[in-house]
Amino acid sequence: MTTEKRDILLKEGDVSGEQNETITIDLKQIYSFDPKDISLDISGIHYSNLAYIQVTNRDVYIDFLEMPGIKREGKVSLTGTRIYMSHAAAQKLAESLGEILKRVHTQGDMETYPDK
Repeated sequence: MTTEKRDILLKEGDVSGEQNETITIDLKQIYSFDPKDISLDISGIHYSNLAYIQVTNRDVYIDFLEMPGIKREGKVSLTGTRIYMSHAAAQKLAESLGEILKRVHTQGDMETYPDK
């Protein structure tokens, strides 16, 4: 059995006893789609000028924060959004951001960039 297919054991009971039937479900076929059928839904838009990154043994999370925040009742309140992702997704994000920023800087389309 491949990772795309799963065998499901169905049990049907009747007066004469129990019967078992196995069917195969093709997950690749269920989750396949035409890229033209994608509809992007951006549910929230936030500005961030600071990111706090944490890595655990299972995943990575990034807190995107808006600085400097607003002082309320003697404390500074920061607005932020937390995004969780796998290590592989975080690595791909880091690589993609580096490549994109380098390309845009090389094209002269960036206001400032601390190129290393």
